[in-house]
Amino acid sequence: MSFDQRDTPYLDAVLRYRATGYTPFHTPGHKLGKGAPERLRGLLGEPCLQVDVAMAGGVEDTRESTHLIRLAEDHAAEAWGSDRCWFLVNGSTSGIHSLVLTLCGPGDEVIIPRNAHKSMLAGLIFSGAVPVYLEPDVDPLWGIPLTVSAEAAHRALAKHPAARAVFVISPTYNGLGTDLGAVAAVAHAAGVPFVTDQAWGPHLRFCPELPVDAMTAGADAAVVSTHKLISGITQTSVLMARAERINLARLDSMVAMTQSTSPQVLMYASIDAARQQMATRGAELWRGAIQQAQWARDELNRLPGIRCLGEETFTAKCVASFDPTRLTISSHDLGHSGYELETALRDDYRIAVEAADPLNVVLNVTYGDSHADIEKLVAAFRDYAGRRAGLAGGGSAAPAGLLAHAPEFTRQVLSPREAFFASSGALPLAECSGRVSAEMVTPYPPGIPVLGPGEAISDEIVAYLQEAATAGLKVHGPEDRSLQSLRVVA
Repeated sequence: MSFDQRDTPYLDAVLRYRATGYTPFHTPGHKLGKGAPERLRGLLGEPCLQVDVAMAGGVEDTRESTHLIRLAEDHAAEAWGSDRCWFLVNGSTSGIHSLVLTLCGPGDEVIIPRNAHKSMLAGLIFSGAVPVYLEPDVDPLWGIPLTVSAEAAHRALAKHPAARAVFVISPTYNGLGTDLGAVAAVAHAAGVPFVTDQAWGPHLRFCPELPVDAMTAGADAAVVSTHKLISGITQTSVLMARAERINLARLDSMVAMTQSTSPQVLMYASIDAARQQMATRGAELWRGAIQQAQWARDELNRLPGIRCLGEETFTAKCVASFDPTRLTISSHDLGHSGYELETALRDDYRIAVEAADPLNVVLNVTYGDSHADIEKLVAAFRDYAGRRAGLAGGGSAAPAGLLAHAPEFTRQVLSPREAFFASSGALPLAECSGRVSAEMVTPYPPGIPVLGPGEAISDEIVAYLQEAATAGLKVHGPEDRSLQSLRVVA
């Protein structure tokens, strides 16, 4: 069955609900905004509150019909090239959880990149599966993780023939893509599903000038975050899958288990609208964004002491593609860390970035940016570089060595689930060598876990974390974010 991608079945249903003028005796309690606090009404506006309703009893009846949402998801499945799609309101995190729970059980091995999102480790804890890590290199100049190769996946499958699936991340946070087709071929030759965390690539399918998307490249499943780079409301994502190697009925059950039972219909409607916009105008919109981003990149690279990541990354091992709309910018040569650069951009120029790390800031360019926005960005950097001239070395930029030489993975003593639920206690960091971690520790950058639950802690890891704490690196996962202590298995 083919769908008219100009249609928006779920968005239309939400608008019909508002136009009909129902008297609501269902959730939420503010009753179409009539009971909402005045300041909240001022923030969201009555049009928004009038469609903040329940899916069952609101947009659809209390028998919890899924006709409308399934129709919208089927439109999305066709648009993204899959057999089945699910709209997610708990972000791509719930999609990763659903996939791991579908493909893996207690003790099963799964091949994943070491820089996998922390939702992957949570999925391992929930399922009881055991990771087999593919460790990407870290670029020594930029301090960012690269991608994993098909050769690395082949070696892992040869050593672990019972592995249940191969997961990769593409594109990475900085826009780097792996050779998806090659990894898919390796996984399929071994008879296992190939899954892509494509959270940062919801747009790839819709513009031929962008890197190839996961489903086109042969993935069996992928997750995309519609809120990251296209028009979905924050927290929205889409999970897509094919039936050949994945039990879609089981995956459907896992999605229901990992999602809210009270989904926000505004989120569903925004995914429906975002899909329609991409399917009908995506190529046109993203060609404009690519031109804007490339103009900015060229202008920034002309400024003294400023670097903007580009297609030179293709010379790096394992990098097969690059999303040119992602701007990773460094003023490290001018003596500023990424954190200091972010502060300068916010305080002096009223420019808010996507993220900052000790070396860089990351910015998203989309079809929502006007040329005036891009000119403002370049003008800010031009002024900033001029003011910093002659002051190089005056900041506190972190040394690249800390980021380029993350400690080696040791060994998995217990599964992440076993370690997470084992009896454990906090020890001073200096006393943790030789123990088994009960928690995840992921410094940013480069975003690669130094420790996952169940892994042996080495002298090298302790020294690295001590240096990371001194340098003020952000960490995700541990109870003690200051890294003065770690929780270890008793």
